[in-house]
Amino acid sequence: MKNQLCGIGIALVVSSPLSIAGVIEKPMGLYCSCPPTNGMGSGSVVPAVAELDHVDGVLVRVAWEDIETSPGVSDWSLIDGQIQAAQSYGIKISLAVINGLVAPDWLPAIGTQMFDYTFHKSQESIPVPWDATFQSRWTQFIADFGARYANEDTISLVYVTNSSSNGFEMQLPRSPTDTINWMNIGYTDALYADSWKVAMDAFAQAFPNHALAHEVHPVLGSDAVAIDVYNHARATHGDRMGVLAAWWMVHNAIDVYPGMFEILQDASQQSHSEVQVANSYTNTPERFSDEGYQGEIDLAIDSGVRYMEVWNSDLLNTSLTPLMIETAARLNTPFCGDADLTEDGSLNFLDVSAYLVAYGKQDLAADFTNDGSFNFLDVSAFLAAFGAGCP
Repeated sequence: MKNQLCGIGIALVVSSPLSIAGVIEKPMGLYCSCPPTNGMGSGSVVPAVAELDHVDGVLVRVAWEDIETSPGVSDWSLIDGQIQAAQSYGIKISLAVINGLVAPDWLPAIGTQMFDYTFHKSQESIPVPWDATFQSRWTQFIADFGARYANEDTISLVYVTNSSSNGFEMQLPRSPTDTINWMNIGYTDALYADSWKVAMDAFAQAFPNHALAHEVHPVLGSDAVAIDVYNHARATHGDRMGVLAAWWMVHNAIDVYPGMFEILQDASQQSHSEVQVANSYTNTPERFSDEGYQGEIDLAIDSGVRYMEVWNSDLLNTSLTPLMIETAARLNTPFCGDADLTEDGSLNFLDVSAYLVAYGKQDLAADFTNDGSFNFLDVSAFLAAFGAGCP
């Protein structure tokens, strides 16, 4: 993976349009992965969650079909209502307009090619991501979306979305039959990656004042699309564009999606990174690491993540409240690179002291070469990271 990532460094960040225009605040803190917002009374800003002092914000997800009810005619009231609710509690929102399954049902009538598949015994369809009619309508919607909210400072983060399995993450329907059907209509990794780049560039243009992030996932069994899209993000949008792992669990990071985990770690150093915990500990504790919720949190923060979305059921679980309060404080401490062993957002003699203590104990925190041994190469790697300063 290391040799597949484009290796963008400080020179590119300095020369990016973002750096010239001004620094955009990176999203930080503890957010609720709350229910989607829809026209049937469901809202993402749940009062019992929003009033908690340690909750920094809420993920607001709204379906494209609930906004653009006919071509060029949009009703923004659902988003407006969630912004007003967030403002009343003094919190922020991250914002995602969901595509895919909830794309407007008028798209086929104007000539959009659709991909049909079976999901949980139901017949479903999503727009073919590279279809020209779809892309024209989607990019126009994104422009209208930005015209409405580009100056809204209640929004801390805007997610880049596209037509996909769930309209939020990157993966596509991937059963053996689906894979054959994708190939039959001309699928290639490059074609699908290009559709994400089109959407990404449209979001970046529409929201010049906001941090943005795109999700990463293997697509039809390959990491190639995620790598290609990530490299485009780095080369084109610099430190403004972050990466989301909507699959976040220790098991997924280590065993299931190691390539995506490497992208996330690189984004922590180069731009910013976000994770969405994939399960509720309150409802399914058996899905968590051996260290319980603490393990999921520690791996994320140790990887440079400073923005985390957790389920509302866990935020409302009083037995988890002390852990959530501690986590919010850690997430709101700026990431200062791997050498910041004290996690205080700065590099100083305390970090050197912490490293020497860890090295003396042969603690894994001192194994900077990740080879399971402790020698001068680890010390050299620590000093190099210390000398590089904060991202």
